[in-house]
Amino acid sequence: ARPPPPRVRRQQAKAAARRRARMAMSKEAAEASFVGRVVGAASQGAAGALVAAMLSSVTEPVVNRVLVNRMSLQEAIAEVDAETISKFFNTTITTNFIKFPFFEVVNMLLGDIDLPGTQKGALLGAVFTTATLPITNYRYCKSVGLPVDMGSLYKAYLPTVLRDIVYGICRNSVQSALLASYPNLGKSASGRFTLMFLTV
Repeated sequence: ARPPPPRVRRQQAKAAARRRARMAMSKEAAEASFVGRVVGAASQGAAGALVAAMLSSVTEPVVNRVLVNRMSLQEAIAEVDAETISKFFNTTITTNFIKFPFFEVVNMLLGDIDLPGTQKGALLGAVFTTATLPITNYRYCKSVGLPVDMGSLYKAYLPTVLRDIVYGICRNSVQSALLASYPNLGKSASGRFTLMFLTV
């Protein structure tokens, strides 16, 4: 077969170049969308981390003294002063800024996997606990003044992972039900905030 004339070859080359350009633009757009989703999920987690740290820095030192030191509630409240709250906040905010964004990003990534909601929730709970339990136990040891060693970092792994698997399943089920009933919640920043607040 004879090769096409030069004019046809030029047209074919231009068409191929346009296809490559469209594919490159589509790939860049997909990458930008993925990065944006990761940043958005992490930002939601960071907002939750700040709120949780403020609450935990007041409540956890009291609860730990009641449960660990067997104090009465009045004694525990009297012992927790502003300096104690400030120190615990510094520990809590650091660990929360790791845990909360990580949870939201993992949850977002699992959302792209074609699995039933219960399986996604179970996988989310298992991954989250395995990765972050040492952080939680480190914070606990610091809050009650216990030494931190390798044995203490994965203490109570089994009940914790089972608890987080149940939470992951419940969270995904509630989120799916809310989005099915109110699909516009996921289309705006205020809607996503409301969805996260109701889901969590």
